[in-house]
Amino acid sequence: MKNLNEANNRSTSRIGHWVKKALYGGAVLGLAMTMGATSVIAADDNAARSHGFGSMTPFSRVAKVPVVRVKGEIDYKATYAKARAASLAIATYVARIREADTLGSDVIKGIDWKLGGTSEECLNTLVCSDEEIDHNVIAIPSPDPIDPTDATYVETGVVTPANTKKGNVIEFCNKKYASMAMGVDPIIGDRKVVNGWAHAPALPCEVSVWNDDQHIYVDMLDPSAIFTLFFSDVLFSADMQDPAFADALYAMPPQVKAEIVAIINAALAEFDPETKAMDQKIGPVYNSVEDIIAAVDASPLDSPYLHMTYTKQDGGVFTEAESKKVAQTIINTMSIHGNADAGTHPTVINSDGDTLDSILSPKSSWRSARTAPITIPGKNHIIEACSPKYAKMAMGTGLHHVNALPCEITVKIIDGGNKLVISYLDPSFMLGALFADISDADKAKFAAIPGIINSDLQKIVAAALDVNLGITLNAPQRKIINMLPY
Repeated sequence: MKNLNEANNRSTSRIGHWVKKALYGGAVLGLAMTMGATSVIAADDNAARSHGFGSMTPFSRVAKVPVVRVKGEIDYKATYAKARAASLAIATYVARIREADTLGSDVIKGIDWKLGGTSEECLNTLVCSDEEIDHNVIAIPSPDPIDPTDATYVETGVVTPANTKKGNVIEFCNKKYASMAMGVDPIIGDRKVVNGWAHAPALPCEVSVWNDDQHIYVDMLDPSAIFTLFFSDVLFSADMQDPAFADALYAMPPQVKAEIVAIINAALAEFDPETKAMDQKIGPVYNSVEDIIAAVDASPLDSPYLHMTYTKQDGGVFTEAESKKVAQTIINTMSIHGNADAGTHPTVINSDGDTLDSILSPKSSWRSARTAPITIPGKNHIIEACSPKYAKMAMGTGLHHVNALPCEITVKIIDGGNKLVISYLDPSFMLGALFADISDADKAKFAAIPGIINSDLQKIVAAALDVNLGITLNAPQRKIINMLPY
């Protein structure tokens, strides 16, 4: 729930909507162009609202791969193994191939794409072991069985760990496009994205591979949709009044998608020549500018993000080494996926000897998807938090939502080193914006879950900073960045 000051500020800010009317009109026009709509010239924002907004969805289905059949019947276990193999084929292509050399400069207009989470050696030399590639394709659990004909499942209706179906998530990273999105490099001339660091939890670009009994699907977060939903402050900024800036900015998301799709197609053409390329909208549909604004406005924070800033009690500045240490300490406090103690949190949080587990939600079993944070341009360090319990609940609404996971937390130094900001991708926004296509019954069922997830993550971060970090910090303060056009 918003506090009184936030509510008052929001009410006051609405008055400014009319002052910013012309600016909003220009931004809305640009927003329509971002969605691939026909270009229009709008006299005011009412006119802009009524023109040319093409529908969009947060998810895009880009390929289908045939399932494995034996005598006409699906082999569930072989199909599930094939889905994993398809994800590894894509990941291997990204990790070991210089795409500009194989696909050509007409396709790859940026620089080489990288597989998120891999080592410096892999990133720099393309020498990446099979084990490293496999480790960096994240497996997200669902409540569904791999094989619904399994005797134990048929008898009990219970999905055992060995029979739990998982979706495979591959993270694509590109230094050029990330630098532009994060406000490190200019979009054009010396003009950069506003509040660049604040969007870090929305990166990297995610692709998923999963199966049902009909197909193996390859889906991705649609860059144009994600840019619109998670960068709304940029779309409504004064910079968008510069047509050259706007044109250059609008060109980036479709180009990102085109390059990722080309890589996927190239990898799968070798993996299975019967793969069918697609371009299908998946998930909740946004048909107008009002839909986008409403999605942001409906969030309890009026934003996709929660930004909390910290200062040192001794008044000192933060070093980059300390920023990395903060990110790693959060990971270590949360525990690391794949380790024997993943999901247990022994950090003692008070003089009574209570551990962190005692204040987290029951059976949440939070762990980091990676042993170390992903660092993206601007020295933003990304932590990916996973809870099998909440992942299974989310995936129970449809595995096409898998690209909305895991939960993202970022660490970044701002204000010349005087402040450290820890940002969270807000679960309430994610539920409202990316899971808007779920049933009303599921919406009611999940109503309290985003708040529980948000509380868990902040408790983990608090334990990491207060107990395990070794740097004395002042109480955090929320940093608000206006994501709306008023």
